[in-house]
Amino acid sequence: MKLMKREARRWLAVTLALAALAACAPPHVEAPAPKSAESRVLLVSFDALNERRALETVPRHHIPSFSALFTGGRCAEYAVPAWPSKTSSSHASLWTGVYGDSSGIAANAQPPLPRDQHRITERVSGYSSVGLHAEPVWITEALEGRRVAGHHPTQAPGVPGYPRVLSTDTAPTTLMRRAEQALASPGLAVLNGYNSQLEPDRILTEDSIAPRPAHGWQGLESLGSGVEPLELAFTIGQDSVFALLHGDSSYTTITAARTRSAGAGAVSASAQPADRTSPAQQKLARHFSGPLPVGSDSAPATAFLRLFELTPDGSSFTLFMPAVAQVEANRPELVRDYLDATGGWVGNGGRILNDGTDEGAWRYLESLQLVTRQFMRGSEWGWKERDAQLQLDYFPLIDEVDHRWYGYVAPETPGVADSVRRRVDQWRDHAWALADMRLAHLMQLVARDSSVLVVSGDHGMRPTWRVFRPNVALREAGLLVADSSNRIIAGRTKALAPDGLYISLNTTDWLDGIVTDAERESVLQRAEAALRAVRGADGKPVVTQTWRVNSQDSLGRGGPVGGEIYYETAPGYFWTRALDGPAAGPGRIGADHGYPSISPDMYTVLCAWGPTVPAARVAPARTIDAVRWVQGRLSGSQ
Repeated sequence: MKLMKREARRWLAVTLALAALAACAPPHVEAPAPKSAESRVLLVSFDALNERRALETVPRHHIPSFSALFTGGRCAEYAVPAWPSKTSSSHASLWTGVYGDSSGIAANAQPPLPRDQHRITERVSGYSSVGLHAEPVWITEALEGRRVAGHHPTQAPGVPGYPRVLSTDTAPTTLMRRAEQALASPGLAVLNGYNSQLEPDRILTEDSIAPRPAHGWQGLESLGSGVEPLELAFTIGQDSVFALLHGDSSYTTITAARTRSAGAGAVSASAQPADRTSPAQQKLARHFSGPLPVGSDSAPATAFLRLFELTPDGSSFTLFMPAVAQVEANRPELVRDYLDATGGWVGNGGRILNDGTDEGAWRYLESLQLVTRQFMRGSEWGWKERDAQLQLDYFPLIDEVDHRWYGYVAPETPGVADSVRRRVDQWRDHAWALADMRLAHLMQLVARDSSVLVVSGDHGMRPTWRVFRPNVALREAGLLVADSSNRIIAGRTKALAPDGLYISLNTTDWLDGIVTDAERESVLQRAEAALRAVRGADGKPVVTQTWRVNSQDSLGRGGPVGGEIYYETAPGYFWTRALDGPAAGPGRIGADHGYPSISPDMYTVLCAWGPTVPAARVAPARTIDAVRWVQGRLSGSQ
């Protein structure tokens, strides 16, 4: 907290500095004339982006666009995210301009409200709009009459729930009607594909689907197959998909359709090993099939297929299908428009492919090519076809790959062989190059009409190789009671870590809550003592610092669904809400976030870039400052 008090004045300074980006363009930039005099801003979050980690662990030639952003943009020294530094809460803060104690989003999974109707042990998604207590910027700006596009932001596209803390509180009907009005506006197009999944990632082989002779097909002659086609049949959600294995003189290709017709509407892919070439040297995702429409007229979706292996006799194959999402929008017709324009959307790479082998890693990286390509197409849709004055955008790749790989390349991680570090470094550099391509594309979009790109993120990343289970420590201290299946019994529990990130008290305003005001302090003391008593295998404390929430908290701790005690851990510890196992022990090598947002490895970035933006370094900022600057730019007041 002392650090944050010292930075308070500098936060104000950076807010004003970032808002002054409409100064003259640097002389070396020749910008095309804008289409109109209106200001346009594209605010993007690169999940888990941290400047120091990028520049110190990825060679500059793999990330030239990020290097250009950090040297040629107007960048805060760092940006402090929400505390805890988790994806849903930090993004809610980025979109609303307030931290979690005000936004209502405290963690990826949190207790529902109102308190008197729910137990503190219940959990709902922090990614949903239902938990929002604050208005996201797409609603605010749409009500100002601006054209706004939201490209897969969290807490979208529904109406904020503005949940009451207690059922006796006044219902927020005015705020909800305001949001409903904005979401019905023709100038607002906000989409999100992360809320609903039609089908998870799948790897199909001859063990799951036996090839059989093809019967009842139309248009087989269009294939020009020199071998007798073999049929595969499988489902995507409730839809049947029919596919043929075929080729000239041996089996080399798959063609798939919703019906047994090889003509219009069918998509094809040829068997190819994983692509190991640089993303800059070829078309992204070139070996994937075209988009295969699935779903229904009211809930359309798109599938892609990738054939990695197919034996010449057709008896053995490896077919990958990325997870199929059902994109949601504030108005249903936008979904069809978006899918028609982009060819579909894929939200994450095929982690099911990443089995620890070289081939599996390269297959996984190729699936990330598809993610990158489809996100780029979607951004073009919002910026060009919707002609957005404000666009909110997102990209998951850095977070996804560094959760898996950063721990292996971080120098502090023990027990990693040099040969393993070298292999993972190669894969990770390849992935970051894809993220760099994504940034370069956004830069191209805003450079075409002299607009401004604001780049931020939600948190950083820390290597892990050990595990901490705070709920086990609380149970051992007698503050938490669970049944034989390790389900927490609310009516007998005084303190718990709902998402593993902080300690909450089961106060009497919760359903079945038992901690009274009179015993509150004693329970807090016992909980802190339980955390600080945990020792690792090295005999050292696992919890190195604790913080109590107070009414003056400026970093988003606490609030209606937040915690009462927050803590820092020794290096290497990943925390979990689990109750099985000891309070501390060895864990898998990986990387995570959720740690105190004042830790440098949890910092993210706040940069503005564009032809009219002079390069500069400004004082440290908060991620919530991005909304204030964006709104000032759009209104023309700054």
